[in-house]
Amino acid sequence: MRLRIPIWLAVLLVAALPAAAQDLEGHGGPVRALAADAQGRVISGSFDTRSIVWDGATARQIMRYHEGAVTAVLPLAQGRTATGGQDGRVAIWGLSPEPLYAAVLHPLPVGALAPFAGGLASAGWEGRIALWDGGAPPRYIDAHEGQITGLVAFQGGLASVGADLRLRLWNAQGTLVSQLDLVEPAAALATDDTALLLASASGTLRRIGPDGTTLREVAISTRPLLSVAQVEGRIAVGSIDGTVWLLDPLTLEPQAMIQTGQGPVWALAFAQGALLTGGNDGMIRRWTLEGKPLGTGGDTTDPTLVSPRGAQVFRACSVCHTLTPEDGARAGPTLHGIFGRPVASAQGYPYSEALGALDIVWTAQTVSELFELGPDAYTPGSRMPEQRIPSAADRRALITFLETATR
Repeated sequence: MRLRIPIWLAVLLVAALPAAAQDLEGHGGPVRALAADAQGRVISGSFDTRSIVWDGATARQIMRYHEGAVTAVLPLAQGRTATGGQDGRVAIWGLSPEPLYAAVLHPLPVGALAPFAGGLASAGWEGRIALWDGGAPPRYIDAHEGQITGLVAFQGGLASVGADLRLRLWNAQGTLVSQLDLVEPAAALATDDTALLLASASGTLRRIGPDGTTLREVAISTRPLLSVAQVEGRIAVGSIDGTVWLLDPLTLEPQAMIQTGQGPVWALAFAQGALLTGGNDGMIRRWTLEGKPLGTGGDTTDPTLVSPRGAQVFRACSVCHTLTPEDGARAGPTLHGIFGRPVASAQGYPYSEALGALDIVWTAQTVSELFELGPDAYTPGSRMPEQRIPSAADRRALITFLETATR
């Protein structure tokens, strides 16, 4: 017997279902930085030079300022945001498309940002910490010899860790109060303001007390750890192979393991009761605190894992071409959907007359021939710069990469 449900009841039942949670899609390159504030506002920074403030799964504000990857993001009071970049610049944003304040604070990339004394602190790869409020010139701390690999606000001051194998604590005036010598470099640093977490390239995670005592040390993986996040007793650690572990806050024992499928997980954050992961696929994926996907999870394939050599060969192409429709054209058109597409047919790009007159459909064979013979011979009269890939193996690797990345 068929059960019939009244239309009014069906509407109520559908309305009562929770809305499908989504991953955050908007970056055109690996996600390098993630942060969230107490209100659940999420901020991301990417190798694509953009930072984004997210409203749920919607990109509410897209910020473009840095000449290079956005390597650090930080939520500030009154809805403001700070970003730091590979270009050594730090910017403070309101809701306008231009930064409220911006300055070159470091001669080398900015590795981390942290709140400090009503303003912010930025860690430079040259080893200095800049203390800045967007107004007066910054004050600098000569913090480490070489790259600073982690910086967090900690118990009214700051904690920093560097490639010089030192963990240092700074008070509210920016004065050094204690130091701990480490046995190996820390690749990432996090805190919930009661203790510090140091993730290392050896795969080891250490929990350090305010007095410098090692409270716990656990070998999480045999692969390098790249990221760590700790908020109110919740801990997540990300690895170079795309694995993320959710850990017990006291014992550091793994409670769940996630295979993100994102390649290296550069960034982690907790927001609105979920874990966010940022990796090489340019996506920000959302997971429950038990490790279950809230969006598409690991269903997509990271093209850099499918063909690492192809991704390396593509670097020369990325000067002129993007891989996603959202990023559009550069000097050349986007390559999104290129396979099976007639030459000079991507909408919105002003092709040369010479290229438009050719009868070519882009396939694995024709793309390979283009780079075997070179544009001067294969597409004569076009504006494509002359570039050949003599190695047949490299051409095959590039095509394997593009078949995944342009899908």
